[in-house]
Amino acid sequence: MRRSHVNVNRERPLFSLYSAIIKTKARGLTPVIAEFKRSSPSGFSQERDLLQYVKFMEENSAVGISILTEEKYFKGSYQDLLKAARAVKIPVLMKDFIVTESQIDDAYQLGADAVLLIVRLLTRRELCGLMNYAKTFGLESLVEVHDESDLEIASSCGARIVGLNSRDLSTLTVNLETPLKLLPKVGNALKVVESGISGREDLSKFKEAGADSFLVGSALMKDPSKIKELISV
Repeated sequence: MRRSHVNVNRERPLFSLYSAIIKTKARGLTPVIAEFKRSSPSGFSQERDLLQYVKFMEENSAVGISILTEEKYFKGSYQDLLKAARAVKIPVLMKDFIVTESQIDDAYQLGADAVLLIVRLLTRRELCGLMNYAKTFGLESLVEVHDESDLEIASSCGARIVGLNSRDLSTLTVNLETPLKLLPKVGNALKVVESGISGREDLSKFKEAGADSFLVGSALMKDPSKIKELISV
């Protein structure tokens, strides 16, 4: 499938990730966004059946599904996003290095409900513009930050869902102290902790610090049944 100007008509309604996180918390469950990824530059590699994985996560109360669509570093594809979106009735996040409006066009057509926007890759004007453009489709933005400067920019653009990434994009090293320091500074936005989460202890620590939700990839790709343990923290 081509990387832009996708010739697909969206078949599914929009599902709000924001609302799903709120409702899942109200049910007494921990909102976990389950990520499907085959590979990453950090050395991770795992093959799984996409449809089995996303359906299993939906059946076991994952709050949403994150699909890597970046080809070069993560071996993802637009076809993965299309298949996942057609298979589940929970929010689907398109995770990629999104820097253009055409990528958001594609996200909508392929069935995504939310897009990842990484502050570090964009100017303030570009971030605000892409968030507003996504909103015209009804798409939500998970705005990823790595430090206080990123957070200030995300907040100034009105980010309602902020992703706090514990992985340094430059060195690929994980430091779980990074989101812990940022969590108290986020304000009213929903707070999603990303990267390096391996089990219940990590979730408990972040929840105590104010995290609302968690995006978990490697741990669930290695052992999908771990979703049952994580949502009950």
